[in-house]
Amino acid sequence: MVIDENQIFNLMDTNGRRSDVLNALQIYLEILEELKDEYPTEEWNTYPNSIAQFLFYERALEKSKDVFKIHKNYDKFIEELGDAYQDFLCKDSDWTRTKLPQMAKMLDEAIEKRARHYTSNLVKMGFTDAQRNITEAGCSYLRGCVNKDSIENILPIDSVNIALLRQLSKLKIFSNPAEGKRQFYSPFLMALALLLNGESIDRDSFEVIVQGLSPYSDEAIKAAVLQSRINIEELKTAIQNIMVEVPTELEGEVELNLDLVKKYFKSSKSNEATSQKYYNLIIALENFRENQCDDNYAALLNCFEQDGTVLYKAFGYGKAVFEMGNRGSRYDMNTFLEENRDHHLLTAEDYIREIYVTFSKSKWIDGIREYSDTTMRLLSATGLFQFRNLPSLSCREVLSLIFDISALKQGIFGEMTEEEYREYEVKEGCYFGKSNSLADIFNFSTDDVSAVIEKIEAQLMVSSSDEVKTLLYNNKNAEFINHINAKYPKKKIMELLPLFSDRRNDLRIKREVNDAATVPTIYEYIVAIAWYYISNKDFDLYGSMNLTLNADFEPVIHAGAGEGDIVISYDDMVIMLEVTLMNKQAQKRGEWEPVLRHSLNLKAANESKETITFFIADELDPNTINIWRAVAAVPLESTNTHQAVNGVVIMPFINHEIGCFLEQNVTREEIVEKVKSSFAKVPQITDVKWHEDIIRGLVT
Repeated sequence: MVIDENQIFNLMDTNGRRSDVLNALQIYLEILEELKDEYPTEEWNTYPNSIAQFLFYERALEKSKDVFKIHKNYDKFIEELGDAYQDFLCKDSDWTRTKLPQMAKMLDEAIEKRARHYTSNLVKMGFTDAQRNITEAGCSYLRGCVNKDSIENILPIDSVNIALLRQLSKLKIFSNPAEGKRQFYSPFLMALALLLNGESIDRDSFEVIVQGLSPYSDEAIKAAVLQSRINIEELKTAIQNIMVEVPTELEGEVELNLDLVKKYFKSSKSNEATSQKYYNLIIALENFRENQCDDNYAALLNCFEQDGTVLYKAFGYGKAVFEMGNRGSRYDMNTFLEENRDHHLLTAEDYIREIYVTFSKSKWIDGIREYSDTTMRLLSATGLFQFRNLPSLSCREVLSLIFDISALKQGIFGEMTEEEYREYEVKEGCYFGKSNSLADIFNFSTDDVSAVIEKIEAQLMVSSSDEVKTLLYNNKNAEFINHINAKYPKKKIMELLPLFSDRRNDLRIKREVNDAATVPTIYEYIVAIAWYYISNKDFDLYGSMNLTLNADFEPVIHAGAGEGDIVISYDDMVIMLEVTLMNKQAQKRGEWEPVLRHSLNLKAANESKETITFFIADELDPNTINIWRAVAAVPLESTNTHQAVNGVVIMPFINHEIGCFLEQNVTREEIVEKVKSSFAKVPQITDVKWHEDIIRGLVT
């Protein structure tokens, strides 16, 4: 990724930013794959050269209805197309020649430009190239499938976690070329070094440092990073203290008016109302500086009472601009002056210059915090970076043996020739698009890997890498169960479950669990925990969910790979939970085939154990209920092994019933016994050649 000087890097364009980052990446990759299959000759280009960008945007709206609820320009464009939609897709048509010139701007700016913005996130992560062809790394992420090296294999994280970990490990933020070379900055290595640094760091400092550094950082900052122990406060202060060039119109004796504020006090979200709020504060503060009287002090306080949030971001680095006391018990003027006697906005001689510099620095930090949101979500999604309390590393002890902090620091900043840069992330088949393992990325030889594993074995007092893997998994599992007991006790699950029956509760659900996940993904997670309580906590909950969790044990995405949602192994049987929030109509199209396929393959793979699938939805129609009953009567064939499978049991429940089981303390054993007893009464269809008999009776 290349950025300009004084630009903050971002891993998801503002125009396409959404909280469910991982889900967005997966959806966008799926769409690109679909388009490549359906329109193999269409390149990533604008209309009429290609329809790819238009179709991408159209499908993004369809697959993310909860995110993209308002799209007036697209709707207007489709309305204008009317019956000419197919002619439009054909490109060479009368409509294209006669109507397109009138609508070209809307098509480009409201539709195709958005498609480019949304998919630029895939390019930044190396999941596609600039032409939106899915890379090897993108395939690994989309499929949730990686070939783990020996180091990756011991880490208690899944394939999606690792796919992200690999790409972030390779991520470099490049400068523009100068004298045939490009400087680079590696934010992941900086993040890792900070948390291996040996001292705690608050989240705000962590975000400002990781997001605020750049390939343009000066030599003093680079030297500070290389110190034996990074001084957090000094580094943060250096990042905040950017050079600000004050416009000529704001120099000297200036009578600031609203037009000048609109012109120079701008932010990414500036509008008339915001400019007015800035202007009100600037004038109120200027008046107070000139005449420290009660009326002017009251006017100054009133600015913060009315518009505090906006003004804190613009002039206070996200915090209160002055010490003013608490809302409702503000300081009197004399106390205010005493508490702020050395405040630069009150003491600076050149007030206009000072407030402009303050604004510029404050908005710089606000931009860092805004863009850091996606970066922190991606770091967390590796399964290694925890943010529940202070930023920390999961498996820190082991990671400190894998990564030498001195070597990490040496790789945070560097330079490449223009040709090296192109080989790294531009050319077809470039390094960034490969699905390289951690050992490859960090240039570990076979001997290096063996030495690392041996150090870990010695540290953990075990004798093999398998034992390391088991120990780390068990530790992670224990942490996960502690998290479940603390945040999701049975009572909490009983409160959350009914919320899924009304999609108007989606925002509340995301707030209470994880806004980085979709509500259907959260539903899987909550149902799995519900079944954990129904089962009296007698199975491996952590290992049973086919979900990718972040390092704080919250769900982020369904892991896919063609498996059931939740597969639970008991001593005597295997239970699979297939969970959906699809309505009754959508279930027929989207759930009948995969649920049956998963159930068949589960039974075929567990011949020595009894298997039951529970299909859990918020609502069910009679056909779905009876279809699941009927499949128990007929012999079917596994799609994995093609062996005959008899007596597949799929029992449907609705969300409300799961809640009742919890409320009334109905146990897993009681449920299983009732289901087995009922399905035992289903008469078996033994005439498996009935189809052949009919054909033979008709065709000689």
